[in-house]
Amino acid sequence: MNDPDVVLTDLGLAILGAYLGWRLWRAAAPGAAIIGGLASAALFGAIFHAFFPAGTETAAGFTAWLPVALSIVVVAAALLDLSLPALVPRLAPRLRRGVVVAYGVLFAAVVLLVDESFATIVRFYAPALVLSLVAAALQALRTSGRDWSLVTAGLAVAIGAALLQQARVAIDPDYFDHNALYHVIQGAAVVLLYLGFHERRPDPVARAR
Repeated sequence: MNDPDVVLTDLGLAILGAYLGWRLWRAAAPGAAIIGGLASAALFGAIFHAFFPAGTETAAGFTAWLPVALSIVVVAAALLDLSLPALVPRLAPRLRRGVVVAYGVLFAAVVLLVDESFATIVRFYAPALVLSLVAAALQALRTSGRDWSLVTAGLAVAIGAALLQQARVAIDPDYFDHNALYHVIQGAAVVLLYLGFHERRPDPVARAR
């Protein structure tokens, strides 16, 4: 198995995200697509790192990488959908959905047809992540709610993890590299996001009326 530290931490992140995403979905809480998409990216990332050392240079490696990239497309689109109501509250729901769909289609088209590299994925994903952080922070200030404060903290940790990954900060370059460290910190971000989104689940009494 190639990169066992990366593979094992990816698998751990996938299991954590799948479980927490399932709990959000069961509770009809927001954020299930975000956490579920992160879990999917981690699972397929583990497969990619374990069995395709040549990366996307081979047809098999490119095919194995696509589910990772498309999972991130889903996460980015869900983050944008989360952000727009807070950032542009007067935006009509139909127009908001159109913007989100157009962004997702463009992101996926570039990855599939132009450049599937992680650098390109970051160029699309990073703006959505930053916008969602700004939106969550605004909501936390407006409402003084614990839910949005936790979501803000989770997004901030996720951005910090991404910055460390891009800077290639590692505990050990051979046994616990920058990708493995990213996965561990991302796991903490996922837990914070789950707690925040779970706080925003619908009131079961109100749903029953």
